[in-house]
Amino acid sequence: MTDTKEVMYPWFVLLSFSLLFFLVTAGTFTSLGVVLPDMVGELGWDWTAAGLGFTLLGVSCGLSSYPPAFMIRKIGVRATVLFGTAILVAGFLLLYVVEDVPTYFLAMLLAGTGFSFVATVPGTYMIARCFKRQSMAFGIYFTIGGVGGIAGPLIYFAAVGFWDEWRMHWMIVAVLMGAAGLLTAALLREGEAEDRRAEEVAAAAVQEASSGVYVTSEKWTAKQALRTPQFYIIAAGYVSFLLCGITVNSLSVGHLTEIGVVMAVAAGLLSFESFLNAASRAVSGFIGEYIDPKNLLIGSLALLVLGMIALGIGTNWFALAIYAIGIGIGYGTTFLATSVLLMNYYGRSAYLELFSFMNVAATLASFGPFLGGYLRDVTGTFVWAFFLYALVPLVVMAAVFFMRPPVHARPAEEEEEETALVTAILVQAGDMEHAEEAKPAEICA
Repeated sequence: MTDTKEVMYPWFVLLSFSLLFFLVTAGTFTSLGVVLPDMVGELGWDWTAAGLGFTLLGVSCGLSSYPPAFMIRKIGVRATVLFGTAILVAGFLLLYVVEDVPTYFLAMLLAGTGFSFVATVPGTYMIARCFKRQSMAFGIYFTIGGVGGIAGPLIYFAAVGFWDEWRMHWMIVAVLMGAAGLLTAALLREGEAEDRRAEEVAAAAVQEASSGVYVTSEKWTAKQALRTPQFYIIAAGYVSFLLCGITVNSLSVGHLTEIGVVMAVAAGLLSFESFLNAASRAVSGFIGEYIDPKNLLIGSLALLVLGMIALGIGTNWFALAIYAIGIGIGYGTTFLATSVLLMNYYGRSAYLELFSFMNVAATLASFGPFLGGYLRDVTGTFVWAFFLYALVPLVVMAAVFFMRPPVHARPAEEEEEETALVTAILVQAGDMEHAEEAKPAEICA
């Protein structure tokens, strides 16, 4: 029985956090856009306020990405998940009773913050502690989370169809979120024994890695990783796919209908792109066990470039197909590749803080729709925004192409100690000239 429990526990972690990711995705970014027209119509809001709430959701999600990492280190994953669940449920319940714009804004801030506390930050951290093949596990996790984007609007249609009330959408999501958060927190394991198991999993992952996949055998700290250019290149890749994806979700339908594409086709292409986005995460997760995620990242960034350009010139079926395929597969694969590459380069001990920092940087992508709308107002077309944003993954792709695995540097304290030791030896030997310029590397037999 014990052996069975040990075998099943990693899968419980994977599936429970996947469910949390699924629900929080379904209840925030995707379904909000579907519910907002009803909220605006019934409550008499203007679209400026409605759009600002969407921006607050994205900004709060990004800026709150580091606190979960801090809380996990200080009080554990269980308490962090419970805290995030409580914030999300509070946000969804406020949306259930909302009557005015300030309450709506507060609900968006709570939902965005709660997203960070229950979704990818604790999710990828816990899954990596349980699975040697983290690329495959991440692929499953990101795929289930992505499917939540498809399910969110369905929850809305079910609520309106059965109760004839948009508010019930938020109540359904609140109840499901609360139940999933409580169940996950109740059954999670923590403590020294789990920490030892996580270290064993990490060591086995290095030994069993495919010959074509680089996995560091060094133990990095977050401070050391932040001194390397590779971290910022990977983070730029993460920002670039979110910039393209958020902009496409917000502006593509408006652009395509402006250039003569039928509304049903424009919306259908967005749904097809979302499907490819979710499916590509699982496929790339499996491939990432055998092909270095760096190569996956190069290919996915190239697809994003092609997709953005094709969207800009999308007046025929070929261009429209390239747009949907490029953005869909490019988005999902870049999401997976940047996350796995970050862990392969810097190890699992520093991953929690690094992934959090990367998500904070991704807040920049939230301003993509705003700038795109401004360019539309100035130039009369969305095309220039899409072409401009295509440059971002293009530049990052060039940087990734020339990127090599980071070289592990010794802690500064260790270098200072060795420098002091060498200096003392040279002073004792009477070599004052070289003692002033002594470095650890000057130690000789």
